[in-house]
Amino acid sequence: MNPQIADAVASVDRTFLFIFGVSVVILVGITAAMIWFVFRYSRKRNPRPADFDGNLLAEITWTVLPTLLVLGMFFSGWSSYRALRNVPPGAMEVKVTARMWSWSFEYAGGKKSAVLWAPVGEPVKLSMQSTDVIHGFFAPAFRIKQDVVPGMTTYAWFQADAPGDYDVFCSVYCGLQHAKMLTSIKAVPREEFERWLNAAEPGAGPAAGKALLDSKGCLGCHSLDGSPGAGPTLQDVFGREVAILAPDGTRRTLVADRAYVRASILGPDPGVVEGFAPIMPMYAGQLTDLETEQILDALEGGAPPLPDGREVADQRGCLGCHSTDGTITVGPSFKGLLGRKTVLQHGSTSHEMTADRQYVLDQLRDPDSFRVKGFDPIMPAYPDLSEPEQEALLRFLESLSPGAAPAAPGGADMPGGHQGHDMPGGRGEQDMAGGHGEHPGHSAP
Repeated sequence: MNPQIADAVASVDRTFLFIFGVSVVILVGITAAMIWFVFRYSRKRNPRPADFDGNLLAEITWTVLPTLLVLGMFFSGWSSYRALRNVPPGAMEVKVTARMWSWSFEYAGGKKSAVLWAPVGEPVKLSMQSTDVIHGFFAPAFRIKQDVVPGMTTYAWFQADAPGDYDVFCSVYCGLQHAKMLTSIKAVPREEFERWLNAAEPGAGPAAGKALLDSKGCLGCHSLDGSPGAGPTLQDVFGREVAILAPDGTRRTLVADRAYVRASILGPDPGVVEGFAPIMPMYAGQLTDLETEQILDALEGGAPPLPDGREVADQRGCLGCHSTDGTITVGPSFKGLLGRKTVLQHGSTSHEMTADRQYVLDQLRDPDSFRVKGFDPIMPAYPDLSEPEQEALLRFLESLSPGAAPAAPGGADMPGGHQGHDMPGGRGEQDMAGGHGEHPGHSAP
């Protein structure tokens, strides 16, 4: 293996440990000297202060030692910098485009994705550009932290030595949705990478349009399920009445149709939807006519299908605390949850009720208000759980509760408050989500 490749990440770690070690030694040395001086030269021991004038050895030591330490830190840092900047020959090049607030990756042949795919054991060069403001490509696992600047191309490289998903963040504050500008590096064996790279793109229809909405960064600001975001939701956008503020400040109301949505995407800008900031970029020149029509077809076709409920429960951490087979672990089992009678406790007050769909939704929104007797109050709230995810979870729980009443068509009882009781939330035996914390790969978005 090329020593440069093997040493790139390790050299950064060595530099960090070297500087950290020197800092610790200096801290301990200064602290020890201060304590020694306090006792050795206290007023009781030295009622008359001594006057020292000139010490050649101390002056030489004080000059030479810090100089050597600084030069050592510089050399170590320069070596790790060169290892990260010198791209190995034959590296696969990927074009990275950053925009508020998403990442897009383009490979040889023109294929694009919202997740960076990489073959294991091969160097990958990233040629990075921004379409709006300064962003920062930060992949901690590979010690990459590189600014992505409008009007210029910056670059970095990495090599994944093992398959897996590695988090990528934006390290530069870039606006309202900066914290949600997340993606990952998906490292897979070369054979799997080739299969993905050569797989056919989605054809015409909603699937192609949905993929474009994702890859072009639209879903960083606009939801497809009605949830709020930096921009208006795209759920049922066609036929909706919208209040528009024109550039000259005039206000008008219109009904959204294909022409309005097309102009909102490509320009000329029809105006800003009232209540939202004017941050929408125009995509003229970035979308072909076919891609534009595919996006419009996807939006006109209605809401996307529900996700898999078990997968949502797994990704959100629920199955880390709640079993599906009746076993009691950290939290109660999901088996037979809906329709089960339980006792909610709040201080010295208790209340018996039967768990239903709205009870589960209340727990997701505010689990701190009430808990089920016998379980610790450790469940986090999930305020950002989308309506499709909520409905998918509810249907998953219904599949584990054969005696539960079926849902109304379309999940019509989801948004409203609970009609049978006024409890805002719950925990314990009927605890809904089992996660105990959040991190990029296992949390609410």
